[in-house]
Amino acid sequence: MLPAEEIEQSQLHHALGATPTSTNSTSFCVWSPKSRLVKVQVVGQDVPIAMEKSADGYHQIEIDGVGPGDRYFYRFDELPPRPDPASRYQPEGVHGPSEVVSRDFGWTDQDWSGIERDDWVIYELHIGTFTDQGTFVAAIDRLDELIDLGITAIELMPVADAPGKWNWGYDGVNLFAPNRNYGTPDDLRRLVDAAHAKGLAVFLDVVYNHLGPEGNYLGEIGPYLSRSHRTPWGAGPNFDGARNSKELRRFFVSNVIAWFDEYHFDALRVDAVHCMIDQSEKHVVVEMAEAVQRYRNESGRPARLIAESNIYNAAMTTATDAGGCGFDAQWSDCFLHSVFSTLRPGEQLTDREYRSANDLDQVLRSGYIFSGDFGAKPIRQSPTDRVDTSTLIYSIQNHDFIGNHPLGVRLHQLASPAVQRAAAAMLILSPAIPMLFMGEEFACDQPFQFFVDFSDSSLRRSVVKGRRREYPQHDWSEGSSPVKPAAFHDSKIGNRADGDASMVDWYRSLISLRKQWISSGLLCDANLQLESDPNQGVFVMRYRDTNQSVAVVVRLNPIAWDAAPIPLPIDGKVVLDSNKGDQSQQLQANHAIVVRVASD
Repeated sequence: MLPAEEIEQSQLHHALGATPTSTNSTSFCVWSPKSRLVKVQVVGQDVPIAMEKSADGYHQIEIDGVGPGDRYFYRFDELPPRPDPASRYQPEGVHGPSEVVSRDFGWTDQDWSGIERDDWVIYELHIGTFTDQGTFVAAIDRLDELIDLGITAIELMPVADAPGKWNWGYDGVNLFAPNRNYGTPDDLRRLVDAAHAKGLAVFLDVVYNHLGPEGNYLGEIGPYLSRSHRTPWGAGPNFDGARNSKELRRFFVSNVIAWFDEYHFDALRVDAVHCMIDQSEKHVVVEMAEAVQRYRNESGRPARLIAESNIYNAAMTTATDAGGCGFDAQWSDCFLHSVFSTLRPGEQLTDREYRSANDLDQVLRSGYIFSGDFGAKPIRQSPTDRVDTSTLIYSIQNHDFIGNHPLGVRLHQLASPAVQRAAAAMLILSPAIPMLFMGEEFACDQPFQFFVDFSDSSLRRSVVKGRRREYPQHDWSEGSSPVKPAAFHDSKIGNRADGDASMVDWYRSLISLRKQWISSGLLCDANLQLESDPNQGVFVMRYRDTNQSVAVVVRLNPIAWDAAPIPLPIDGKVVLDSNKGDQSQQLQANHAIVVRVASD
């Protein structure tokens, strides 16, 4: 067995954890430099088996008579039995034994080449509330309705195993193990394989800025967590520790590669990269990007990285060989919050202050409002030349936008269905990458609330207090308790057939139009000109090239809803009109109209 420290980074995930080497033999590998002696305790066997320790802190052994389905703990010196830090499955929860899992699977996606970034139309979903069953396998049955809508990629909220029966996923502690509440590792593979067979890419949200507070044993067994860097959610990983940081970084980078290699995900969305504190000469996200680039080149599989940076960071999508971070795209919350500040002036759903109408005008012209680097305070920017928004992911609502409201309400409930149609037109027909949140397309009336299922009563109390402390701008007197089962069960989105069919038609038409305009080369930053009247809440996105010209005209500002209709600024054939039956060629209050114009 090759010592783990000598294994190439692209292959390390094959060694970490419990790896079946034959039908009746398994190799075990765990990094714990602070432990003098680590033993494997196979459930059902009386005597634990001592592992061999290397100079760099890896403990390894191959054991005969152990194979897939067997369960085990590690014993780190005198500590109680603990799960494997690189466990592939926790069938009894985050405190229980780990299970040996076969890495073999009958994949059918050998010819899958992925979806090009320009063609991404993303649908964010939470596995536990996407279906009544809340499982990976049940999600397969809903893929056809997403294809019918025009979606090209689904993005799963985090699935790394977390405590309790339900969780948003950001309290994950078993980074390599899919949440057992959703099914087995093979069930997750079935979902990805089925999606690829239907032409859908699959993205996964991963969290490397912190670990959850319950079942987090990494700090006991090694220098996994930093003593000096903290995030709003707890201690951050020890990416820049003076000792052992090299192998710690290799552990997290190997987790990145494992999700691509073992589950065939097309992209990982890395949560809150601005909270991944690392003062090393090379930031760990750059190391992740370099490893993914190597994996993509060696495997030939699509493998991309998306950053949740909240604010615009030009370095995120700059190539590593040009001094950047090498990611393929980044979330840009400036669009979402600028839309909301236009609809609900004076209300804020974030600690950054967004200003009504004028901010939306700037986002549409420049691409963003706030910018900054890792760990830096966001800086409000004056209008600039438009950045390349084909690397930015926009939305009008996502899990944070809805779930961090005390009542978990959605955009059509905060404003109106007509307003959502208008905002959706601006979103889907902009050059940026559009992302929908599950249920948005049929104006789902179910809330999406924050929910956890911690067993520790003090943690449960802390969550309730922490929510109020983190979002003091809200009135929490009627907010749902995140520790009650109802917060989870009430968040299931239900059937599309029970929702607003006209909203589904509207979204389907918008996505179809977007695809047509992208295919023709029309919909891009270079062809865009903006005209707006922020005081009236009117925004016109014009696209013009040598062959065609179109305009997307939207009114959002509720202050102006009683104003006279605004005549369309150009003539042309109306190809999509949310104000059905109105042939006046005028933009009625709070409606969106899309107009195709004859070539110049």
